[in-house]
Amino acid sequence: MLFVAKKNNNSPRITFLLAFLLVLCNCQDSAAFPFQSSSSTTRTNTKLNMSSKCVLVTGGNKGIGKAICEKLLQEYADVTVLLASRNVQRGQEAVADLTKTVGESKCQGRLHVIPLDTGSDASVQEAVTATQQITSSLYGIINNAGIMTRGDVQESNNVNYFGPRRVNDAFGSMLQRPGGRIVNIASASGPIFISSCSDAALCKKLSQPWTIDGGMSELDALAKDTKNCGGGDAYGFSKALVSAYTWILAKENPELIVNAVTPGYILTDMTRGMGASNPPSKGAVPPVWLLMSDELEKVPTGRYYGSDCKRSPLDVYRGPGDPVYEGPDGK
Repeated sequence: MLFVAKKNNNSPRITFLLAFLLVLCNCQDSAAFPFQSSSSTTRTNTKLNMSSKCVLVTGGNKGIGKAICEKLLQEYADVTVLLASRNVQRGQEAVADLTKTVGESKCQGRLHVIPLDTGSDASVQEAVTATQQITSSLYGIINNAGIMTRGDVQESNNVNYFGPRRVNDAFGSMLQRPGGRIVNIASASGPIFISSCSDAALCKKLSQPWTIDGGMSELDALAKDTKNCGGGDAYGFSKALVSAYTWILAKENPELIVNAVTPGYILTDMTRGMGASNPPSKGAVPPVWLLMSDELEKVPTGRYYGSDCKRSPLDVYRGPGDPVYEGPDGK
């Protein structure tokens, strides 16, 4: 809107008031209100400083995801965190809590809420739109969101396997190339599932994904066929799929650094009452290492790492401190 003031004795005052109003309107950007970045409230028109490494963390409102966000904010001043949460209110509460813990000065302009349900195609697409109003590119994605269910194979795979698939497919064009990073949160339950699986053909495909001739489409078909779980651990099956998917995704995107990792047996809402005692802060260490360490630029991508940040096999459990896996990286 263009304001035209008639010339009079009050024109300096009018000019000052108009200038003040314009500044006030412009202050609705995220630079002034950095914690209003949701699909319904975002008014960010100015993109982030391109020197900032913008990272999307799914399931960032609690547990390991929240600990990942905190570690990035505390230790990497050049990182901007997009805290993705299925529930907007819980995401905003996490932001408020992180602001108190980390400090408002460190969080200022570096922490944004993105509403995102990884189990929904529509929600993921809406999250892309919300993200594009904050930044035009991403340095990395940490696919942390997941559920633990022993029996519902379809729902487990929809969130734990197809969730990262949806996010990576939708946000992939925003990743910086070369050098952008994807970290898929897997689990030791994956190798444990494979080691106890009686279907030799399935075991071979999941532990040697380079033998999956049909690539991603064949892996998707394996995930959709709930009989492949064989009545076993649905959670372990979904995480075995994630690790195999990581290898295929890495080969399809050689300009990116793509890896999977288990955060370890961490006390979260999913593991409460199951004997886990390690805090989420410990579980944040390996995924953040995969996201930020320069070491990953010097080794093959598409690997699976243990909670001690050491390469691990896909078909058998390797505990922290055990010998590092040195098997093939594929054909």
